[in-house]
Amino acid sequence: MSKEKEYSIDHTDQLYNRFLNLAINRFTWNNLPHGIESRKIEEYLIKNGKVMFFKDDTGVLLALPSFGTRSYDVYNEPLYYQVTGNNYNKTVHREDGVVIRNNALGSNDNDDLLLFAERINEVEQTMDINLNGQKTPFIILCDEKERLTFKNILKQVMQFKYAIFGSKKLVSVPEVLNTKADYLLDKLQMQKTELMNELLTFLGINNNNINKKERLVVDEVNANNEFILVNIEHMLEERKKACELINEKFGLNVSVERREVNLNGELYNGIKDFD
Repeated sequence: MSKEKEYSIDHTDQLYNRFLNLAINRFTWNNLPHGIESRKIEEYLIKNGKVMFFKDDTGVLLALPSFGTRSYDVYNEPLYYQVTGNNYNKTVHREDGVVIRNNALGSNDNDDLLLFAERINEVEQTMDINLNGQKTPFIILCDEKERLTFKNILKQVMQFKYAIFGSKKLVSVPEVLNTKADYLLDKLQMQKTELMNELLTFLGINNNNINKKERLVVDEVNANNEFILVNIEHMLEERKKACELINEKFGLNVSVERREVNLNGELYNGIKDFD
């Protein structure tokens, strides 16, 4: 027998992992050297904001999280980067590698993903509480010797009896406390949807279809698509710049593109609004 749930379960970690997976799969890197994976570059960019693509002392090409350290130039850009991996730590001059930035600032998306996970989790926990409040609306206060009688009456009510018969001796009236909570699930679901829309727009993923079409006018759809396009394109631009420098410095043919998803036979990259 399962233990009675006395509290709402925290799903922040599950939500965060779900959002992290969405973020990691926005872009695809092509023609990477052996040992460097597209998913790891994206994970590092999302969590760290900057990745250094460089050749280590053994001649192996690596792409690892990095942060600026030591001397800075006149534009306050680091001359050296500390790169870290599993049991790996090295200082690399910027001329010896290429810095890949997640965005123009080189900031991570991780903090935002965690914030959205926490906020949506709070809404979901509130939904759990509100739903539970719909299940136990009444508290019946009566004498102990009358408990079974009133339980049997309530049981017959729950069985949809047309008539309930009782003894004439049953004259006391129990005190009934109505603890029913207002039904808020529909409003909370709307709040959750709005937060999900905000998250997807931030990630550059189309979310118009989450809302009913009749709720949106053309200007609203276009405005949302513009935000999506700006958010995704400026991140793609930073990655493309890095690819050009990597290919020039290391003689490779690395490229990056927005991941396309096949929906109903049509390629979809996050902007076109499908029916």
